[in-house]
Amino acid sequence: MHIDEKLDKRLIGKKTTDGEIDFYKHISKVSKEASKWLKGIEKNGVKHSRRLEGYLDRLIPDEFKEKLKPAEVFILLYAVYLHDIGYRKDDRSIESEDHPKRSKEKILKEPATYLFGNFPYRGSDPPSAAKAVATVCYGHAPESICPLDSIPDKFSDQSLCSETLNLRLLAALLRLADEMDQPYMRLGHLRKHISLVEIGTDIVRWHWEDLEKNAGADLEKQAQETMKALRAANNYLFAWGLPRRTIVLEPSLLDVVSPPKEPIDYKEFIPEHYIPSRCHDERGDNNGLLHDYVLDWLNDPKRKLLAVLGDYGIGKTSFCYKFASGLTRSNCVPVVIELRKMREVATPWRELIKREVALRKSTSKDILLILDGFDELSLKFDKEKVLKEIENLSETTRDFAKVILTSRTQFFRSRQEEREVLRREPGMPPKGPLPIPYAEKFERIYISFFSHKEVKAYLNLALGKREASDFWNNVINKVFDIKDLVKRPVLLELIYKHSEDISKIEGITPAKVYETVTEGWRKREGERAPENIMLFLEELACRMFTKQESRLHFDTLREAIDLYFDGKTKEKLELSLANLDYQIRNCTLLSRNEDEGYYAFGHRSFIEYFVARKLSREIPEDKAKEIKITDETALFVSELIDPSVYEKVEPPQGVKVPEDMVYVPPGQFIMGEKDNIRITRLKEGFFIDKYPVTNAHFCEFLNERGNQQAGDKEWIKLEGSYEKDRCRIIGKDGDHFAVESGFEEHPVSYVTSYGAKAYAEWAGKRLPTEEEWEKGARGINGRVYPWGNEFDKDKCNTDESKIGHTTPVKRYKEGLSPYGCLDVVGNVWEWTDSWYDEKKEFKVLRGGSWDDDRDFASCAARNWDFPGYRDGFTGFRCARTL
Repeated sequence: MHIDEKLDKRLIGKKTTDGEIDFYKHISKVSKEASKWLKGIEKNGVKHSRRLEGYLDRLIPDEFKEKLKPAEVFILLYAVYLHDIGYRKDDRSIESEDHPKRSKEKILKEPATYLFGNFPYRGSDPPSAAKAVATVCYGHAPESICPLDSIPDKFSDQSLCSETLNLRLLAALLRLADEMDQPYMRLGHLRKHISLVEIGTDIVRWHWEDLEKNAGADLEKQAQETMKALRAANNYLFAWGLPRRTIVLEPSLLDVVSPPKEPIDYKEFIPEHYIPSRCHDERGDNNGLLHDYVLDWLNDPKRKLLAVLGDYGIGKTSFCYKFASGLTRSNCVPVVIELRKMREVATPWRELIKREVALRKSTSKDILLILDGFDELSLKFDKEKVLKEIENLSETTRDFAKVILTSRTQFFRSRQEEREVLRREPGMPPKGPLPIPYAEKFERIYISFFSHKEVKAYLNLALGKREASDFWNNVINKVFDIKDLVKRPVLLELIYKHSEDISKIEGITPAKVYETVTEGWRKREGERAPENIMLFLEELACRMFTKQESRLHFDTLREAIDLYFDGKTKEKLELSLANLDYQIRNCTLLSRNEDEGYYAFGHRSFIEYFVARKLSREIPEDKAKEIKITDETALFVSELIDPSVYEKVEPPQGVKVPEDMVYVPPGQFIMGEKDNIRITRLKEGFFIDKYPVTNAHFCEFLNERGNQQAGDKEWIKLEGSYEKDRCRIIGKDGDHFAVESGFEEHPVSYVTSYGAKAYAEWAGKRLPTEEEWEKGARGINGRVYPWGNEFDKDKCNTDESKIGHTTPVKRYKEGLSPYGCLDVVGNVWEWTDSWYDEKKEFKVLRGGSWDDDRDFASCAARNWDFPGYRDGFTGFRCARTL
């Protein structure tokens, strides 16, 4: 069961049956107003309600969220924020007894106060929506007061939904979520010892610490009382298809803390051929050896928090163990924790850190806490969910002497988000998804890629000086592209191990290196490697990627063998699973923990590579699962899909491609950038202009239609100018227009979205949606630029070209997109027919311009502006439905 989807997402775009009230927007208002309604109610205030909303996200698996009608989700979330308003009596005093009844009465007596004023009334009766919410609120009372059976399971409100609504189900869900929070509500004297409620498929764990057994017994008693209170809700929800939830304490009262041990000697975890890394600051300035930088930080009492950031496979984990090993006999006790273990053992921050620290003979004031791999808390890009863990981290580590946190730089969607999360000034309003709650700042330092000197030092250690020199001269120095790849330690190791095969490749890319390494291993193993072993690894990687699993149990391998191999191969593997393990470990793709029987890929990048292998076959066939993927996975896919797929593209039989347009077929493609890269699909093929609309074409349109107004602006701003550029269409003799000589083939600019749309209709076309625009620009494989993954200023007109104005649309013939579009990026931003926001105030622009740099010239870069906006950087191209 998946619990990734937020419940309120079911409301996006959904409205009441008359279309008057937007469910999502209304609940957002309710959430904000709840702070006022619940003000002064300390324990059961708005924080309690917001925790309940988070519990519901995790208590209801995604497949069951889909069963809920949008109107039911709306009522449930409404009740989450109103169920405790009855704590305040009419005389303003706070009273727990009978508060569910008072909550119901308040809603029915004052519906407008609680934002029901715009819902349909029937005479003097409150709106049906208010009745529904009041009923669910009352349903969170104890079973002895409000039996679930007394709540209707077929409630009719035609203004909310044309179908009946199950209020009994909603009350059971609210009661379930409310009981999850009872340790905070009823055990105030123990609240600071309770770290977090962990909701699993059928087990809910209350984590606690630093309590004597007598105090822990209070929690045990509360757990039993909660289980009793949940009996009716559990029974009803189980019949509906949800698992029964069992409350347990973690750790158990029977757990005994292991006796402290001496600090670990981390030398055994250091790679055999370790080379010290250099580091740099945000500006890219060299800060010398990372070890020296961190040691200076450690010895400075004013500096407490350090974030060590770097690309994947650059040696963050190796550095952590190397640095810790050098502190074994110092006054500072290093504790290294690989945070991926949180996924492996389903252990929260506080518990994992507590267990590790408990093994040392030290106090928290002596501890250097090294938390490695913050980005590996999640294999998927649900970053908002993972960023919430930072709050738990801050509370857990506040008392430690020093804290180092490592992460992939790609974890943050942008450098700005990285600053906002890690460098927030005290009191600074949050701008990112969730700012870190430390009062202090996280100092940031970046691990640098290997220089050629460090690559040579590594090879000397690995191969010996003589062989290393031969390898450098005959492989790395011979094939230019490899020099960039070996700057990353993980790829350097792979490359030197497979130097003979790699030296034969033309046009080295990361995907080709991984492909050579994995295929080379399979071929060398011969008959010992099953015929379908690569498909086997693809399926394992996809399972781990989509289910956010970092490892798989031995039994899972047996299941996969049954699923993906024929009878002869099954028999062979059953006789020698250990041989499969030996083969895989020798290729550093999977390793096995002999004690626990778990398999894991040797590096996260192998998961991304094997997922990409599968997607690169399935996307052209329109058979891929439509999921979010990482940027590394998208890069692999772009390099693995054979360019020949575009040679087979033809419109349906009998359909002719219009002049100066190209055909883009229906089907799947990779769309988006950063943390929103996904597999999506176009249901229908279409035509799109080969070039942006030129001054000459738009002038012809103006001479026939005139420069009309729309949205209080003329279609084109004839007097527009910026630096060396200006509008090149001139108005002459009233309604006659002409193009300035020499600029006929330049893209038209200073055009509003209204003007672009009017031209498209005049030409018998339309503006493309942003999905259509992006597929036309990058094809199906997610390439960064229309021509590939590397920027080239000679293939487009951007700020790097230093031209300073528009250029003819046919100038950059080498910048051709997979389907044959030119001038897709750079020159001018292009209006699309898609709205950027829910309020429909801004239109999406795509492609970058002559005044923007390479970051805005990617096929996935988005911009936005009012439909009536006009400037020298904005034009358009048209599309046409078949």
